[in-house]
Amino acid sequence: MQLIVEPVWPWPAVLMIGIGLLAVVLVTYPPRVRHLSAVRRRVLVGLRLLTALLLVFSMLRPAVRFTETDTQSAELVILTDRSASMATPDGPGGITRREALLQALSEAEGPLGQLAEKIDVRYVDFAEQPTVVEQPEDVADGDFTAIGASLDELRQEDTGRRLYGVVLMSDGTQRAVAPFDSDPRTAARRIAEQLGVPIHTVPFGTSDLSTAGLDLAVEDVISDSVTFEKKTVPFRAQLRLRGAAGRTVQLRLLKEDRTGKRSGESGELKPVPFVSGSNPSTEITAKDNDEELTVELSLVAEQPGEYKVAVEVVPLEGELKLTNNRLETLLTVRKGGLKVAYFDVLGRNESKFVEKLDRTAKIQFDQQVLLPGALASRTEISPQWFEPGKYDVFIIGDVPASVFRQGQGDLLKLLADRLRDGAGLLMLGGEHNYGAGGYADTPLADYLPVVMSPAERRPDGTVDPAQQYDRRLPMVPTRAGVALHYIMNLDPRDNAGMWARLPPLEGANRLTPKESATVLAESTDHIPLLIATDTGRSRVIASAVDSTWLWHMHGFQDAHQRFWQQMILWLARKEQEGDQPVWVQADPRNYAPQTDVTLTFGARGEDRQPLTDVEFEVSLTKPDGEVKELTPQRRGENRFAVFKETGQPGDYWVTVTARRNGVAWQLPATTRFIVDPRDLERDNPAADLNLMEEIAALTGTAPIPAEQFGSFIESLLEAGLTTELTQHTQVNLWDNWPLLLLFVLMMSTEWFVRKRRGLV
Repeated sequence: MQLIVEPVWPWPAVLMIGIGLLAVVLVTYPPRVRHLSAVRRRVLVGLRLLTALLLVFSMLRPAVRFTETDTQSAELVILTDRSASMATPDGPGGITRREALLQALSEAEGPLGQLAEKIDVRYVDFAEQPTVVEQPEDVADGDFTAIGASLDELRQEDTGRRLYGVVLMSDGTQRAVAPFDSDPRTAARRIAEQLGVPIHTVPFGTSDLSTAGLDLAVEDVISDSVTFEKKTVPFRAQLRLRGAAGRTVQLRLLKEDRTGKRSGESGELKPVPFVSGSNPSTEITAKDNDEELTVELSLVAEQPGEYKVAVEVVPLEGELKLTNNRLETLLTVRKGGLKVAYFDVLGRNESKFVEKLDRTAKIQFDQQVLLPGALASRTEISPQWFEPGKYDVFIIGDVPASVFRQGQGDLLKLLADRLRDGAGLLMLGGEHNYGAGGYADTPLADYLPVVMSPAERRPDGTVDPAQQYDRRLPMVPTRAGVALHYIMNLDPRDNAGMWARLPPLEGANRLTPKESATVLAESTDHIPLLIATDTGRSRVIASAVDSTWLWHMHGFQDAHQRFWQQMILWLARKEQEGDQPVWVQADPRNYAPQTDVTLTFGARGEDRQPLTDVEFEVSLTKPDGEVKELTPQRRGENRFAVFKETGQPGDYWVTVTARRNGVAWQLPATTRFIVDPRDLERDNPAADLNLMEEIAALTGTAPIPAEQFGSFIESLLEAGLTTELTQHTQVNLWDNWPLLLLFVLMMSTEWFVRKRRGLV
């Protein structure tokens, strides 16, 4: 026991205040009670002095400290990794990492026994979760390595024993999915900060697996998930080739054969045949024993529907692990592949930026480049461009009509035939088209929505300034453009603001709309800039401008691409694509095992706006045929359901049924997603020695080589291992209710005596 005094102020100040307080009582109080009897006078002065002394006592803040020593609660926890990657045979002499771990423990058996006489030694196996064991065994079969989650659980558990230290024996690679994917660094830092406990890491394995045996793997595939028929679809595959130096491997595409298959049934994967414009297979010769490379394959989407496509590296003789040779994904092919034929002269900026749409899954551009000016007539255009059904939309840039009347006859008659079939046409602004380009006396005059005259025609290579506006013109939608055409809707939240922010364009053609045409956009001083018409089966747009590329250059890339995409989709009559009344979506389409999948779904009305008075039923069929009913959830206007049981690899089919007023509404929507046949532990079992070093450094230690583990335990013993835990308990003598009660009692007694003697 120890008496402690901690004054509220420095000692000199407290002493001066205490002496002053007692002096004030002795000097000022006795004269006020001198007319009383000696007994009463002494009682009152004594009570006042005791009260002052209590105040001085409180200012000194005395306390009593008790000290206790506990010698029974310390323990050392040894965390031993039993995940499947510990079965990798890259240890000394070809033993597995788990065997090397057990060997290190066996060699340290003597020192560990001596340590166990002083503190508790507890062995904890871990993979996705920690498990206490008597002794680690030669088993490494865990599906995940959850180092962070295991350290967190160790920190939070209450065993009634003081944690002396942690030894982490692992290959250091965190391979875990939610909810076991806690960051190991954060978990180690919390142990050090909250418990003051060091983590000693003992790493096993190597990051160099070039000698680990033959293994060919497709690790990732990047491709469009939606495309149109007849479009070439690229697939970019990330490959890893181990132990294959000098050997030739074949990479190929496989496509699902859905012949005779219904929704909910998967088809057989078959090699994709070679057709013009595709590259469904290739051969690669590995240079090193551990090589990563990216290879691009492609196929032509020939028929509409949803297909499974796989990228496969064909197994080689001697390859034992085959589950990672193939990676599957889903491809939705929509009917009517949207192909655009673009005719323009060399060097035009507009064509350079519009062609960026070719990177999307919806639109494929083919361009015929012509020489500029008077040289344009030297370019011969093949009639094959105008074969029936080959293109959905035709775009004519700054090209005179005479270019289409060279050698092969009048190609504009063929183009007019395609417009009668339902193709779309867009003519851009320029100096050598419309009336100046001689289109007034061509078959296109009946289709273009502007008034033209043969008198406007200029000789090839010459320009008529009277037919041009040579000044900057902002483009803004007309009232009819916004009301009637989704082309002009660039931002559903602030469409007018978006158009106001777009930079002005560089000049325009002087165009006069036909009475039957609709002006979609104009300048701020009402010069027609975008004119559209719906004539027969075709749709045609006349654009007076050819410098929307300025939007892209000034930071409005998304607006530029959306404007052009919506214009081309409208010309092809495909603006309604993707607006099914009931829809369901899984994004992404591929998942790793044990990953939560969020499915979004909804329903649209005839105006394509979301419906809020619809109830949904969601069912899911697993690869083994088991059907699960999912609970629809709602967050704001969004509808979703979460599926967690993704342990089986394969196809998962989802069906969403909508009900409105208790009656089935529209047809159900169906989609599917794929759980990849991936083994997180075995597909890439490389050790992460850097992580083991980081964990040790965060807790003030350094990694311990496995062969030195026994020496480390001996060093703990030689350092004079202390198991005593000293606990201090402090009792404050001034901050308690008895002292307050005594103070109130003395003040009350003094007041009572003075009251009786008429002094109050």
